[in-house]
Amino acid sequence: MADEGGIEKRRYDVFLCFRGEDTRYTFTGNLYAALRQARLRTFFDDGFKSGDQIFDVVLQAIQESRISIVVLSENFASSSWCLEELVKILECRETKKQLVIPIFYRMDPSDVRRQTGCYGESLAQHQYEFRSDSEKVRNWQEALTHVANLPGWRFSRYQYEYEFIEDIVRQAIVAIVPRYSIFLSFSGNDTRSFTGFLNNALCRSRYQTFMNDGDQISQSTNGVIEESRLSIIVFSENYARSSSCLDFLLTILECMKTKNQLVCPIFYKVLPSDLRHQRNSYGEAMTEHENMLGKDSEMVKKWRSALFDVANLKGFYLKTGYNT
Repeated sequence: MADEGGIEKRRYDVFLCFRGEDTRYTFTGNLYAALRQARLRTFFDDGFKSGDQIFDVVLQAIQESRISIVVLSENFASSSWCLEELVKILECRETKKQLVIPIFYRMDPSDVRRQTGCYGESLAQHQYEFRSDSEKVRNWQEALTHVANLPGWRFSRYQYEYEFIEDIVRQAIVAIVPRYSIFLSFSGNDTRSFTGFLNNALCRSRYQTFMNDGDQISQSTNGVIEESRLSIIVFSENYARSSSCLDFLLTILECMKTKNQLVCPIFYKVLPSDLRHQRNSYGEAMTEHENMLGKDSEMVKKWRSALFDVANLKGFYLKTGYNT
């Protein structure tokens, strides 16, 4: 089934393929939590017992995912279940153009590619156990060679696991976000130059963006927000003085809740706590709105709540360059 524009709808953004005994409660569990925090719909085999009916559910999940992440750990190849998943994943890569991201977790890609070391031992055991079905084992060997030749990630290149996970999640987001639907919300008086550079950088990366500085009022703007996969909000000194910006913020957060939209706040020379507690220029702006609309205005209460909520999302703080 396809949505408007001919893009096939998928039930999941990410399918995680991994060997439970190696990484369920460590690396892959942490990766799953990070993907969920990024609001990516992720299929995680949370301790399913083997069986044909359950395996059918897993295979269906692979077909209904946009990306498959394969965590190739020490005992991955010892599981015929994992190898069957891998074969199906690579089939979907060919037939559905699904992106496959291999993760070499404490493994050398050459061991996976050539089936040496622990991978060689596992395949030798499978050859003995499935000697009556040698074609099955050959398919597994070919799948391992194939996946090891795809661009992937090596844990050995990182000092800290959280940095490794952040980069994987970032690649997943970039791959999933449609390249024609990023909404940029900002205050033109404060950040037109900065946001212009940001927009140009996104366009060079072939993203189609829609910019709105709070002064451009049109009936179609809310529709653009609703159709976007990602909204980037540049919070600057005077952002909250614009009632239009605050109205767009309400729509963005509603789409985050109801449409699983990704939201990236950028705190441009303001602190997240200024939004969270409505102080400094944000406190002054909300007082001005209350003077105009009344201290008990329901709209002002909604704006205050939205500012508090968005300040608690993970974003970027321009002064330091670190994630907030």
